[in-house]
Amino acid sequence: MKKTLIAVFTIFVMIVAACGGSDSGSDNESSQSSAEDAPSSSGTSEDSSPVGENLDGNNARETLIGLISAVIGLDNEGYVACIVDSVAESEGLTYDEILQDITSEESKTDEAAEAASIACIAELSPEEIRELSEIGEEGSDADEPVEADYSLPAVRIGLMNQENDPIGSFPEIRFGIEGAVNYINAELGGIDGHPVELVTCLQNSVPAAQECAQELATSDLVSVINGVNIWTVAFDFYGTMGETPVIGGLPLFAGDYNQPNARYFNGGSVQVYSAAARFVAEDLGVSKVAVLVNQNPAATAAMDSGLAPIFDAYGIEYEAIDVPIPLTDAIPPVSQANAANADLVMLLAAGNECVPVIRAANQLGIPAESMFYSATCDTEDIYAEVGELMVGSYIHKGGYTDREVWAPDEVWDEFDRTDGLLEKYSPEATDASFTGLGWATMLDIYDLYSEIGYENLTAETIIGTMDDGETRGRVGSFGWSCIYADIGLQSLCQGSALFVEIGYPDGTSLPPEIIGPEGYVNGLDLLN
Repeated sequence: MKKTLIAVFTIFVMIVAACGGSDSGSDNESSQSSAEDAPSSSGTSEDSSPVGENLDGNNARETLIGLISAVIGLDNEGYVACIVDSVAESEGLTYDEILQDITSEESKTDEAAEAASIACIAELSPEEIRELSEIGEEGSDADEPVEADYSLPAVRIGLMNQENDPIGSFPEIRFGIEGAVNYINAELGGIDGHPVELVTCLQNSVPAAQECAQELATSDLVSVINGVNIWTVAFDFYGTMGETPVIGGLPLFAGDYNQPNARYFNGGSVQVYSAAARFVAEDLGVSKVAVLVNQNPAATAAMDSGLAPIFDAYGIEYEAIDVPIPLTDAIPPVSQANAANADLVMLLAAGNECVPVIRAANQLGIPAESMFYSATCDTEDIYAEVGELMVGSYIHKGGYTDREVWAPDEVWDEFDRTDGLLEKYSPEATDASFTGLGWATMLDIYDLYSEIGYENLTAETIIGTMDDGETRGRVGSFGWSCIYADIGLQSLCQGSALFVEIGYPDGTSLPPEIIGPEGYVNGLDLLN
């Protein structure tokens, strides 16, 4: 974890500073003497670490060096290699074991890394030591928490979400939203001092969804978040909401994409799967794809409006294979996908289908590298159950998580700043993409409504501000801007998506060829 690594280097810098800095001759002599005790990063096979000299070991060592260098932002391979080799030798670990350890929740190599960071000081120049010291200074002047004033009228925001439904249940997005609301009220002072009140209505059928929409539309709300709701496709959801704007959530259907009273901070399924089609065409170079797809309205909309147009544009042959709901036996549909002789099998389904499909693919001998999964499979529980079978597969990321150990510095700075907040303010929350989506959605709403101001929070000013063409979004996010009205997508405000290869059973991903915004795929631009 980056936080652990930064802490190690911060401790190291403090020790160096206490000794007078590296410009001192005596300090240099001491550090050179210490460095003699550390293994050379360019040693021969006779004095190497317990890893051995096999290809896998070398690859793991190179990955470690690259990841740690990227995390701390230091371009000194010799220093990082010295630390890595020292830890391997002192702890008797392989490089792969070290890699898994530093990406785990509780690293067991911290003390060894701390000692090695000091022992390897001779590899650093004075300028690099100063650079590392700046890392330890970041965040030292953090703002003090400010609680909302509960004597003021609340900013009432509705949430409609689908849960306890065998077709699809998505409590994770609610957990993320609830945690963000609690955080906003406890530490960010609410919106202009006014506390945020979340008015939640859960549904699991068409009648229940209609009832929720009617209830929220008449509850004197500033806006409503459309969580993950399949059954809104069966009635006029936006007409039911009337004058109450729908701000944030997940747009699943064609009917969600072009509503005058709705704006979403993401592009939903059409954006994700148009981008996914481009990714598998260009980055993976496939010519035929078998798509395992639920026959629910959200999945078929993603197929028809997202995947199909881009596959057709690239001349990719594809076959859609029905995944029954509920899925009692995954072997028949996965066998059909296997028989299609496709280069890639894509799963476009709800989270309930992930584990049985993954197990069936393994049982039928489909290589992991020939599988592509939706973000619904990107959860801690799924990795714990079948993560070993997913290594080498590709997956869509609904946003960065701490499984992206290679993520840009600004992303990790935000992670460090908010470390532990979700666990603190939403203890029920699980480590899932939808949890992160809920948290990010509510914080985007907080930023937007704070910019507009409590006194000006009307449907007209909210929609008007979102449509002003500016790009907004928190540091480390994809950013959002509602600029797609000209192509009939006025409700969608963000087109970027990220696709990665799963590198480890816990879901830790491998770095893509291009890290950062240039590596995102904008699905809405493709449709344009």
